[in-house]
Amino acid sequence: MTTSLETQLRSRAHDLLAEGVVELFLGYRQGSNPLRVAPFVARTPLETAKLVWNAVCVPNLAGTLAKHAGQRIGVALKACDAQTLRELLKLNQLERSRLYLIGIGCEGMANPEAITDAAPGRVTGLAEAGPDLVITTADDVVRRERGTLLLTKCATCTGMPTDFCDEWLGEAPPAPPTVPAERFAAVQALATLAPAERLAFWSEHLSRCTLCYACQTVCPLCFCKECALTLERDHPRRQAREPMTIFAYHLMRAYHLADRCTGCDECSRVCPEDIPLNLICRKLEQDRSQV
Repeated sequence: MTTSLETQLRSRAHDLLAEGVVELFLGYRQGSNPLRVAPFVARTPLETAKLVWNAVCVPNLAGTLAKHAGQRIGVALKACDAQTLRELLKLNQLERSRLYLIGIGCEGMANPEAITDAAPGRVTGLAEAGPDLVITTADDVVRRERGTLLLTKCATCTGMPTDFCDEWLGEAPPAPPTVPAERFAAVQALATLAPAERLAFWSEHLSRCTLCYACQTVCPLCFCKECALTLERDHPRRQAREPMTIFAYHLMRAYHLADRCTGCDECSRVCPEDIPLNLICRKLEQDRSQV
């Protein structure tokens, strides 16, 4: 089902390309099932018909922009994407003059896993109906309040200034006056554990790490062409997956991002071992906010 925002987005992207304002337009296309989308670059006005905007447009588009640096490109941004893009601009990784930014009145993205858990079977369709999501399976249709299915990062979104974008589609949600306390709830829960218990928590999770570097690859703010922390595939320490090598990689990577991570949680989303990597950077974010 095409939403009003999706129709508006396709129309604006079509016009921007047709009028030569941009050479490319970056958004999302539908993936292999109703709960998957993927970054998509429209290069002609006709290709904008493939753009989608729905409740599972989760991937951060800011990192994809770097692949097209030097070209005039339009992009549809959620608040979390915009926060990351603002950091990339501060770090001189992109030129603001070559970007046309369309902010989307995002109501928060739903967690695909939560949608799957709420469905009585394989999900075959997903639609928005006011504050609810309508989930279709082969045998049933269920409605769930969108707010109960949100990603954690969306439930504690810090918003973005409305003057950051060139234009807005939908209603721009007001940024909360302060960072929601719930944003650091998981970090605070860990802090209540004894040091030995915290060590056990991270030892258990990081024991599953295969050093695949998916977290590094997806991170929009990991943009070094050569990383001192990355080991070659056939390196003995990568093959051995020594605990100290794994601990050192994740801690050093977190400290490298300490003053720039925006909490987009892409690292946790793509981790094939479901390691809560976002908690490391969220702890540093909490410490930074208290300085």
